[in-house]
Amino acid sequence: MKANILLLPAALLLAAAFALSSCKKAPEGPQTLILETDMGNDIDDALALALCYKGTNDGKINLALVSNHKASETASAFIDMMNTRYGYPDVPVAKCTTPVVNKTRDYTEPVVRQEEVSYPVSGHYDGSYPDPVVEYRRILSSSPNRSVVVVSLGFGTALAQLLESGPDEFSRLSGRDLVKKKVKYLSIMAGSYGPEDDIPVGGVRDTLFDATKKSVEYNVRNDIPAMQKVFAEWPSPIYQNPFQLGIKVLYPGEAIWTRPGVLADSYRAYKPECYDRPSWDVLSVAFVLRPDLFTVSDPVTVSVDEKGYTNVVPGGNHRILTLTRDQIAALTEYETVETASFD
Repeated sequence: MKANILLLPAALLLAAAFALSSCKKAPEGPQTLILETDMGNDIDDALALALCYKGTNDGKINLALVSNHKASETASAFIDMMNTRYGYPDVPVAKCTTPVVNKTRDYTEPVVRQEEVSYPVSGHYDGSYPDPVVEYRRILSSSPNRSVVVVSLGFGTALAQLLESGPDEFSRLSGRDLVKKKVKYLSIMAGSYGPEDDIPVGGVRDTLFDATKKSVEYNVRNDIPAMQKVFAEWPSPIYQNPFQLGIKVLYPGEAIWTRPGVLADSYRAYKPECYDRPSWDVLSVAFVLRPDLFTVSDPVTVSVDEKGYTNVVPGGNHRILTLTRDQIAALTEYETVETASFD
């Protein structure tokens, strides 16, 4: 998740169509969770994975798969290394065979290359990781109906491939029908509804969501056709975490900077000096664990156009996450406490 580009002027006023309501009820019992990530593009992916471990430790989720779609020689090994270090060596790691190619720096390489002795991998893989679509179909086919939550932190490639998949040894259903039957909802970091500068508090803007203001967000911009398919064809509800939320919830670097461990090492490898980082991807996991800390829109339909802008109309199977000032403060404290203890 990176910076926005291509700001558009205000369009017809849509804000009145989106009455906002708090999501108060926490999930009952552990949720089976599949994490889709472009690990290595931004440090928020590693923080989000750590939050998954904490949620699993607390009995709130069962982490069933981490699927990586970054074009990197070390990102999947890094995920395996984190899984092993933090007590989950048997969580499968998948690697997309046709990842989105981008030139973003990769902090996983120095960590994996330099620290394999201190932080070994699980030993389950010899450098070859299974295809994510195969793993998705295996897990979904054996899960109860509408029981799996998918969290997407990067591009839409693997999710689009899942929708396009056909019957196999695990299920006679198409990918779309399998998702419809088994997936409870998709929590996705994607899209933008406003400028990236400071947003004033007051009225609808207090919730960091203004459908009349748009820009092209990094995850969408790098994978437009796949994101178009995901938003148009994903059959279970989608909860969209747009760009504006993450820039308001800053992860404090001082909470982790001097700690040992893979997570802290990767935080330092991403930037050489202590820094606070926006929590874009972390919030999509936090929504699964603490939905009471978010506000959601009324039902809408989100679509992606040919330039990568996310457009919204009232009614549909999608919801847009947003935050009040109090929720921003609560989430900042929550994610700091939940992840800063990893070493």
